[in-house]
Amino acid sequence: MTGRVLSAILAALENLEAEMKIEKVNPDTLAQPLAAYSQVVRAGSLVTTAGLIALDSDGKVVGEGDVGAQVRKTLENMVAALDAVGATLDDVIKTTLYLADMGDYAEMNAVYNEFFETSRPARATVQAPLVLPSLLFEVDAIAVVKE
Repeated sequence: MTGRVLSAILAALENLEAEMKIEKVNPDTLAQPLAAYSQVVRAGSLVTTAGLIALDSDGKVVGEGDVGAQVRKTLENMVAALDAVGATLDDVIKTTLYLADMGDYAEMNAVYNEFFETSRPARATVQAPLVLPSLLFEVDAIAVVKE
């Protein structure tokens, strides 16, 4: 009996996987990627973003030299990316923050906290060189939405 039950469960899981809708989206409100990636992907209830940065819709860096302005624009871009697949900041369960200079941590954190006042995901913050020298901040996120 156990073997049949296990087989039935495995068959059901395979059917679920085959039916899972995967959306790969580059929202019109964000600068379009110059490389081969999607800015946000939803697979069933799981949502992941690419590394998002402080670009306006024309692909120009916002807030050059101002980490607070870059964090704000980047997180606004994250809100737009999440919205494109039916997710919100409340659905975010993990963020990874990339700072060009850890000396900017306090200012970055102050702006970040404005976006995640009550619903605070797990988070890691690391210092890393970013794709453009004028960028000071980047973020990627994982979210889970109700289907």
